[in-house]
Amino acid sequence: MANTSNPRTFVPCQREGCQGTAFEERKYCCYLCRTVAHELENAQRACEALGDFELTNELWAQVVALSDECSRYLDLGFKLRTLAMEAGVTPKQWQDIRRGRVTTG
Repeated sequence: MANTSNPRTFVPCQREGCQGTAFEERKYCCYLCRTVAHELENAQRACEALGDFELTNELWAQVVALSDECSRYLDLGFKLRTLAMEAGVTPKQWQDIRRGRVTTG
C-alpha cells in the first residue's frame, strides 16, 4: 500500500531576523516569534503615524532590540538542544526537561 499522506513542507519563519522554520500553513516558527513580529508591526504603525520624535525613536529602537534578543534566545536554545542530543538526550526527554517533567539529582 502506497503512503498517501502529504508530507509537511517547511518555510522560513516570517519574523525578520529569525533563522527558524515553520510549517507551510503557519507564518512563524513559534509563539514567541509571532508575538514579537506583531509587536514590531504595532510599533512601526505607531511610529509612522506619529512621526519622528524622541519617544517614537526610542520605542522603535527597543522593539528592534527585543527582536534581536528573541533571535539570540532561540539560537541559544537550538544550540543547547543540539548539544543535548549529541550527549544522548532523546527529543522526548528534551521536551520533558523543557516542560519541567524531569527532575535532576
